[in-house]
Amino acid sequence: MTPLLLIAGIAHAGIVAEIGPPVETRTGGTWARALPTDTGWRMGVGTNGDFFIGDLYQTGTGLDGWDFDRSNWAQVTDHGDLKDHNVQMCDGGGYMVVSSANLVDHNDSAYHWFSNDNLDITAWGPVEEEVSNRAHNDMAALCTPWATGAAFGGYGDGREPAYFFELDRGGGVSGEVPLGNKFVMGGGLLADAPTDRIILTTANIDGILHVTSYTPDWEELDELELDLAGAGQRTYWPSSLIRVGQYYVLAMMSAEDLPAGSGDTGNVHLYVFTEDFDLVEEHRITDQPSGRDGAMRPWVAHKDDLLIVSYDVQNNHMFNAIRLDLSGVDEVDTGFDDDDGDGDGDGDDTPEDAAEATDTDKGGCSAIGASSGLVGGLLAMGLVGVRRREQPTG
Repeated sequence: MTPLLLIAGIAHAGIVAEIGPPVETRTGGTWARALPTDTGWRMGVGTNGDFFIGDLYQTGTGLDGWDFDRSNWAQVTDHGDLKDHNVQMCDGGGYMVVSSANLVDHNDSAYHWFSNDNLDITAWGPVEEEVSNRAHNDMAALCTPWATGAAFGGYGDGREPAYFFELDRGGGVSGEVPLGNKFVMGGGLLADAPTDRIILTTANIDGILHVTSYTPDWEELDELELDLAGAGQRTYWPSSLIRVGQYYVLAMMSAEDLPAGSGDTGNVHLYVFTEDFDLVEEHRITDQPSGRDGAMRPWVAHKDDLLIVSYDVQNNHMFNAIRLDLSGVDEVDTGFDDDDGDGDGDGDDTPEDAAEATDTDKGGCSAIGASSGLVGGLLAMGLVGVRRREQPTG
């Protein structure tokens, strides 16, 4: 454990109380995505060229007893040859899935689907097709009143510009928002209502975590650079950021810092940050060997006193359930105001879409694959810039 975490442990008792063993869903494929509901859990999985969502049942009081009901799962895309996926629970209900496909070149195209709470597809359409210079795989996405869509950038080290494609719920594309030269593959997005900002988490080839904050209208406010890697390790794929009370929880990969081309499998780590992105907890979730046998595609979701961290290992969907200690967690209203979303581009101002979704962390849920504390004050004063924090190792 690093000196930082030892010091933090004195003042911070920790919200992660117990990490359960790995659970297999007994389904093959990739992109395992735990999804909380009002009454329990669902699991989304990529398999057989499409994306499916089914009910996930807890079969006991322990963290190891679960059953994924694939006998009654729903197919929420209808393409047949999709590669990579991002699923988002939409504010006001329903789901959005954005997926990549190969038409002429590798991942040169992307499509999106909307479905309702009953998992019926309500609309779909292409994002763009046969655009070979854009990396449509491993996308970050949002489905909120502020922004509904997905982020795509170029291949390589982020020197190609990235864009957020605004998607409307009728299946169309309503606009493109430039995000600059950011390497967004494997990144995550969170519309964080308590701080009135959109947070983008990305990691370049150098393994440094970048946390970029925007206004709801995509004006860039601030960027942090966090070196979270331990000795001989490289961190990457910060694909799922959520809020739990006054904390942010991030699922991210870490692997031995091997030469380029050695693969991107590794082990899933869970990080807990304050609202100012000071690291207070780090937990290694998986224990996989190095190389191509490791885990991939991390995700974290929250409901009541449980987190579920889902991922895949050698084309098997898996997850760990985690018990939280909520005794020191504040109740934070993460719902959007009724007048939010003037620039979200979804073209749908129905009461269902504008309804306030209150998420309190002693009885709420969140799965939107990243406060009013110090960060909010700094942003209000305009103290923005690029800050780099290196966590000591040892």
